[in-house]
Amino acid sequence: MKLSFLTLCLLLLAVTVLSQSDNRPRPDGFRGLILNQTTAKEATDILGQPVADKLNRLEISKIGKWLDPKHKEKIFRHLTFKKVGDFRTIDLAFLYDKLMMIELEFGKDFKPEKLRNLFGIEFALVGGPSDLPDKPGQYPRPFFATHYPDSFSVVGISDQAFLWANCNASTGVPTSVDRTRQVSRALEKK
Repeated sequence: MKLSFLTLCLLLLAVTVLSQSDNRPRPDGFRGLILNQTTAKEATDILGQPVADKLNRLEISKIGKWLDPKHKEKIFRHLTFKKVGDFRTIDLAFLYDKLMMIELEFGKDFKPEKLRNLFGIEFALVGGPSDLPDKPGQYPRPFFATHYPDSFSVVGISDQAFLWANCNASTGVPTSVDRTRQVSRALEKK
């Protein structure tokens, strides 16, 4: 009896630790979805049935200069999910049934300062005279707005992924995140 109670406690502890690990901040994943690992079937098991399933190219904004030109080809399977938690949409792109991009469109105000907590890496502002460097994986020079733009882009870099976020702005300061994209570095230009 004592041994089975101890076994049950250890099993509950293991389940708790594993479930928490899916929600830890990581630049190459989000809520159990992991770049270069998750399949389309696993994604539907996690998020439910998509509202759209189509082949298309990757929409990746400024970080496209760091990626192989094949990101412009209509070879990526996109699964789109609507109204998942606090998100308007979650779009997942797969190549050869491996997750290559996660795009999150936020439904509620999400502060740019919280990006580090969500993904576990630092972000840098992109824009103005200091756009992204041509060499993949290098942060842009510091950028200081000289006027009050309506939006800013920020970029984050990890060993596994490039991250981009579009932030709405007020009086030259990013105030809320509109959308983010996590793109696998497996697509990096060689």
